[in-house]
Amino acid sequence: MMEEKNMDNFEKLILELKEKLKEAKSGDKPSLYAEKVEYVYNLVKSYRERLERIEKKMEEYLDEKEKVVEQKKEEILKGFVQSMSISKTDILTLIDKGWNFIASGDYAEAEKVLEPALKKAPNNVKVLKLLGWAYMYTEKFDNALLLYQKVLNIHPTDEMARNNLGYICYKKKIFGEAIEHLSKVIKTGKDASASLYANYYLGLIYFERNMYNDAIHFFERSLEIGPNLFEAKYYLALSFYGKGNEVKAKKIWKEMVKENPHNRWSQLAKEKLSKNR
Repeated sequence: MMEEKNMDNFEKLILELKEKLKEAKSGDKPSLYAEKVEYVYNLVKSYRERLERIEKKMEEYLDEKEKVVEQKKEEILKGFVQSMSISKTDILTLIDKGWNFIASGDYAEAEKVLEPALKKAPNNVKVLKLLGWAYMYTEKFDNALLLYQKVLNIHPTDEMARNNLGYICYKKKIFGEAIEHLSKVIKTGKDASASLYANYYLGLIYFERNMYNDAIHFFERSLEIGPNLFEAKYYLALSFYGKGNEVKAKKIWKEMVKENPHNRWSQLAKEKLSKNR
């Protein structure tokens, strides 16, 4: 429609120019004829210049459009190559290594393994959660918060992400909100790992508030789900120690050292035993 309208306008202009030329030729005075011819010439020239400017701008636009298209193609190709540069098996291997480092309490090494994995697979929920976990334990709470928010944007019902948000609230001394998040995870109970740590974190909250019976309750519940959670064993012993049951505390610490003497929490238990002989 626009092209037809432009053509109509152009044809109308040509007709007007022809009429002006006829007027000029039929005029009695040569000077009037010359003036009208010059007027028509200048008019045609101005339109030609305008068309040349439009043509130049169109060429520039088409060149720019081609560059944008090529850039988009390059970005898509780069993203595809990047996504394919690490296989599913590689990601699973990194996840497994990261988890093992976290389980042994070596959070700095977990970060070293999981950060490159995140660059290669930025929307992998398992990588996001595990790296966020490592950040929490190295007290990089702002970094962890961003990762868990991203997880919840991808999966709003993810219990582990909510669970770890509860832990972050605990570390920031926002106990009421922390208890709310963690209790919700335990009540739902769909994710065993999330329930394990929700119980553990609740134990930490009550331990910090010197509510040792509640702390013991939640530490024991976490160990029912995950018997190898050495940090829960360590704080369970501390809770017994806090309420005056030194014998029970030492028994737990000794079992930890015997079971895995190289574990970081076992090392802490050994230090406690040395100080309380």
